[in-house]
Amino acid sequence: MATRVETLPKWTPAIAVGDAGLDREHQALFDQIAAVGGLIGRGVDLPLLEALDRLVATLERHCQGEERFFSDTAYPHTAAHKVEHRVLRHLARHIRLSANLVPDPDLFRLSLRHFLQALIEHIIEIDQGYRPYLER
Repeated sequence: MATRVETLPKWTPAIAVGDAGLDREHQALFDQIAAVGGLIGRGVDLPLLEALDRLVATLERHCQGEERFFSDTAYPHTAAHKVEHRVLRHLARHIRLSANLVPDPDLFRLSLRHFLQALIEHIIEIDQGYRPYLER
């Protein structure tokens, strides 16, 4: 089953955390998620893998920057949030590496869809948890 771009949530100001830099990064992640999601139905091809590479690189940079932010705030759930980041980054890297190893492209696409959904949920739900600490 292909993931269609229209089924993926879009960035809205309602999910902004209140920091212009982080909000731009989250919006860029949403844009890249949509790009990957729009290519999943085509099969495992070079444009999909290149889009996934861009998403993985952006996710790596974003997590590092967001974690630096935590040290500047009184956010009490820093350790748990960092674990979330490690899980997402690990999942992203392994799905990307598996593109050449998984003989079943449907399984690859399913794993990729699960990763995209997990990343969207992280931004919409988990990242909202530090919003009040950025406002202080």
